Amino acid sequence: MRGVFRRAHPACRRGRTANCLVVFGESRIFVVGKPEDVVIRYLFLVVACTVCLGLTSTGRAHDDTGLFEVDRGATVAPRVRMTQVAKELLASVSGKPSLSEVMDGYSKRDMLLHPVDDSEVEKWTFWPTERVGLPLKLMNVEQMTLTQELLWSLLSEEGYLKILNIMQLENLLYWTETQAWPRGMGDYVVVFFGDPSDAEWSWRFEGHHISLNVAVAPGGVSVTPSFLGAKPALVETGPLSGVRLLRTWEDGAKTLINTLSDEQRARATIRADADENALADSMGLSNFDGAPYDIESSHMLRPVEQWTSWRDLPTGIPAAALSDAQQRILMRLIDSVVGIYRPDFLADYELDTDTLTFAFSGTPASDGLLYFRIEDGRFFYEYLNTQHSYDHVHTVWRDKTNDFGVDIMKRHLELHHGSDGDAR
Repeated sequence: MRGVFRRAHPACRRGRTANCLVVFGESRIFVVGKPEDVVIRYLFLVVACTVCLGLTSTGRAHDDTGLFEVDRGATVAPRVRMTQVAKELLASVSGKPSLSEVMDGYSKRDMLLHPVDDSEVEKWTFWPTERVGLPLKLMNVEQMTLTQELLWSLLSEEGYLKILNIMQLENLLYWTETQAWPRGMGDYVVVFFGDPSDAEWSWRFEGHHISLNVAVAPGGVSVTPSFLGAKPALVETGPLSGVRLLRTWEDGAKTLINTLSDEQRARATIRADADENALADSMGLSNFDGAPYDIESSHMLRPVEQWTSWRDLPTGIPAAALSDAQQRILMRLIDSVVGIYRPDFLADYELDTDTLTFAFSGTPASDGLLYFRIEDGRFFYEYLNTQHSYDHVHTVWRDKTNDFGVDIMKRHLELHHGSDGDAR
């Protein structure tokens, strides 16, 4: 199991010294529809320890998670590389405008760089629509390459490949979608809020079914909200028929559900608000009966003052009410969700297993429609494949206290400027 995303067991919390066990070295695949989630199992390596260690995705204590720099024959910290690449990208759009900018009357720099406190910071979306930022289709090769380097500094190899595959689904939708949405990989954008030379800044990479919101401050890096989706969720056309891009998350949840007893399943099952479903149906938004709408899509169904109501939704069954085997499946699922990012950016996140819960609605058959969410006092993750035909997935990871880096930026301001804003 990945261990960088800390799991705060009562006797093994960050900052405390206690006897605990770290379990890793387990290789397995999910088999939906069977109570056992293990068809390939290696020996556990159980290590007694006096402190909780941060572990890499391979289970080893991580001494160097730096990115390889071939020319220097060295490694560099992902955050350092991220800032360096961002500065290079900004420099590449500064200075004399290109011929296309002059002829078409736009500025790449103005599209890329926005004020650090711009109201657009929190206006993220996953729709195929117009959005702020510099789109790939207006970049030259150097700028496109730097954008890929920026993503590489942020994402694990697994996460990077997920992003690229989601983007390539736009090419399929361009030829198969009947609605008049703007389609194409060139419509994905990158936007900076604040100069990457400053102590505090943020950036976003966004397009259809992708929204990665990254905040950088001296006290850390925030990576939420983090949205990934897929349409089609199951490719049924061409030589890649059978491909499911986000299958681990759905298969993991369904495997867990199929291990639940009748009593556990009753505690974990949730249903949507009937009035909200009726309103959604009247707008042509069709989910299977009883499935909640995702917290972002459902904004259109609620007044603005209720847009944060996702922080107080019914929570399902506590992780403490699951067996050890069931908890391992749940933890593996969470590790996979957050594992799209590099371990360096997960060190500040900590799961509270005392308040951790799992909830679902739907059918845990391999081709069944499903909604599920996992949360504790801070962590919130939601997965939906609910739109009647098994081809459309939405997933989002939110942080109840630190979305858009509000907590790390607040800590920086209080440390260096005082609570009254005066410089120290």
